[in-house]
Amino acid sequence: MGKLTSRVAVVTGASSGSGAATARALARQGVHVVLAARRFERLQQLAVELTTTYGVRALPVATDMSQGDQIDALVERTLVEFGRIDILINNAGLGLQGDVADLPDPDLRYLFDVNVFGVVHAMQAVVPSMRRQGGGTIVNISSILGKVAMPSLGMVGSSAGYTASKFALQAFSAAARMELASDQIHVVTVLPGVTQSEFNEHFLRATHAETRKVRRTGSLMGIAPTENVANRIVQAIARGEREVYITFKDRLFVWGANLAPDLFEWAMIRFRHSRIGRRA
Repeated sequence: MGKLTSRVAVVTGASSGSGAATARALARQGVHVVLAARRFERLQQLAVELTTTYGVRALPVATDMSQGDQIDALVERTLVEFGRIDILINNAGLGLQGDVADLPDPDLRYLFDVNVFGVVHAMQAVVPSMRRQGGGTIVNISSILGKVAMPSLGMVGSSAGYTASKFALQAFSAAARMELASDQIHVVTVLPGVTQSEFNEHFLRATHAETRKVRRTGSLMGIAPTENVANRIVQAIARGEREVYITFKDRLFVWGANLAPDLFEWAMIRFRHSRIGRRA
């Protein structure tokens, strides 16, 4: 991974979880890191840690990824400070629990602003500079639920809103990978399962009275440490990988659900009924 030394990376959602872990993993390889998130104090603390521990430059920039002007300002600040952007890690995201029949329109739109439109805007913002410098890497953090549609099961990640946003991100990433290949800009899609982070504690929830009761969290696939996700991201950048699963179990889940969709739907219908029961 020595070829990553002295590169410049922008990491969104860097104040905690996989974003912070990825920033550490990149800094460990000698990558200068621009840290973007809304919680500026946490970014400042992480920047001091990275500079002190790894001797790289670390720049915290308060950024709301639902706001296009703030994304533009993040990219402009990076180019002013470092002169280039070699790596963009689109890690910022959030979830939304609730049945399709109950999803509030404002929450659903905000979900897509962060998980889809913010990511696309960030890609559009860095592509011109990457083209000028002769290439770069864009990493979009999707989910195994970008490959498998899930009903609301009253647990982390299992809702049509979150799944739909990741399906959209998957499509944008795949198209961009083909469109940008001739510019030597490589697009990597990372598909984690549930990760051990604050993300799981801050899902938006539909406000319908009956849905509000269902707040149990958990995972059918187990919970992966953020360090494992971060290390695979850095490895994928160094290797030039296309799509990245974190565990074999994640890959097997996607493979099985798509190989036997009727059986998968049958199982999910029954599993949902066992957790939630029949709605009145």
